[in-house]
Amino acid sequence: MDDSDRLSALRTVLAQRLGSQRYELWLGTHTTFEFTEGQLTIGCPSKFECQWLRNRLQSTLSTSCQQVWEYEVAINFQVNAKSKSRKRKQEQSDTTQKLLIDVATESPNSSELPSKQPRVAKSISPKPRSRPGLRSTFDNFVVGRGNELASRTAQAVVEQPGHYGPLLLFGPPGVGKTHLGYAMLNQLRQSSQRLRALRMSAEQFTAEFLAALDRRALPSFRQKHRNVDVLFIDDIQFLVNKPATLDELMQTIDDLHDRGRQIVLTCDRNPGELQKVSMDLVSRITGGLAIPLEHPDYATRLGIVRQLAVRLKVSLDEQVTELIATQVAGSARQLAGAINRLVATSMARKSAITEDLARTTLADYVQQNAPSVRLSDIQRAVCEVFGVEPSSLKSKRKTRSITEPRMLAMWLARKYTRAALGEIGDYFGRRSHSTVVSAQKKIERLVSENAEISVADRPCQVEEAIRQVESRLRTG
Repeated sequence: MDDSDRLSALRTVLAQRLGSQRYELWLGTHTTFEFTEGQLTIGCPSKFECQWLRNRLQSTLSTSCQQVWEYEVAINFQVNAKSKSRKRKQEQSDTTQKLLIDVATESPNSSELPSKQPRVAKSISPKPRSRPGLRSTFDNFVVGRGNELASRTAQAVVEQPGHYGPLLLFGPPGVGKTHLGYAMLNQLRQSSQRLRALRMSAEQFTAEFLAALDRRALPSFRQKHRNVDVLFIDDIQFLVNKPATLDELMQTIDDLHDRGRQIVLTCDRNPGELQKVSMDLVSRITGGLAIPLEHPDYATRLGIVRQLAVRLKVSLDEQVTELIATQVAGSARQLAGAINRLVATSMARKSAITEDLARTTLADYVQQNAPSVRLSDIQRAVCEVFGVEPSSLKSKRKTRSITEPRMLAMWLARKYTRAALGEIGDYFGRRSHSTVVSAQKKIERLVSENAEISVADRPCQVEEAIRQVESRLRTG
């Protein structure tokens, strides 16, 4: 295979990796590929596009070259000579148009491009476009104990943008931060105020800031990000160890806040943990609102499963719906994955989704998607939540303050580990097989009855106690 054949093969591989729409957008006929002396040179119509490709597709290009040439290939970007004579106004117009098209043709096939892109870059009155975010509204957001405050706050902020200062929605992945962000954006689209809003990830903000620095175009960058009424930036934890970008973001927040504009941020950690990112950023956030979202409880999961079934056009009877909500004690994404697994299994076996089929399928699904947890991890998390010593769980004491966390630890051991009954019993004080089975049944009964247990000498619903322990397991 000569170099021309390899270049053709490279374009084929890239189209497969990126998806045809995104490939044509950024690497189609307007870019040139040349290979000389072990180096691939990619010619672009503008310096901006060179920077964009370098920031976003460097890894994908390297991997694809490795696949085609079977050795590491150096990659260089340059502006095509014939493109340098373009009028600057036309170049900016073309680039802006490409950004808007790129937003509307997001492809899940690209691992390099950020998952969350700017959603609105001008006055909010466009016709609805076929994007997943358009389905996310306040009406179809399932409200529960772990997200009610966040939902109400988001609606209040939309009704009075800028009134509450910066809003931070924080919580683990899959709890609804993205849904609420889209819901706010969609509500703004329907507003008669014709507000200007911009939505992007922190990664996108960083890339555009660096590109602006490279092009010496900070004024236009700042005009874009500060000449809006509402600015959404997702995943600000991405900015750790990026002091220059953080400084620019904080100046942007200050500018918008001083003019009564609204800033909405999301993050996967609480404000205290954000101190590792920036104390100044935490200071600005504490001047506004910081609202947590938590993993859904059983009642919320039940509502999510019902709504997902309608959206996915899957017929589930109530027993199966309740089983999913009970067995998959995770995020909405995990619940959707469980339903998809049920559908796939049902189709493969050419049988209806019965309770027996669901029980077997969900057991496999939960086992495959459960985090890697050891008995010692469970002991640590239970002791931290219940405020007891590890030795107490292994002791012969039978007071409620000890037996309840011990039973829960055994239940979690059955759920998250492959340890045999005997191994679990030995670990928690040489209990018998029957004691472990009894503990498992007792906790399941308490969950079904929505009962309370004592956590650190305070009454707490067993679902909430489980959520707290599982949260420690995820972050431990």
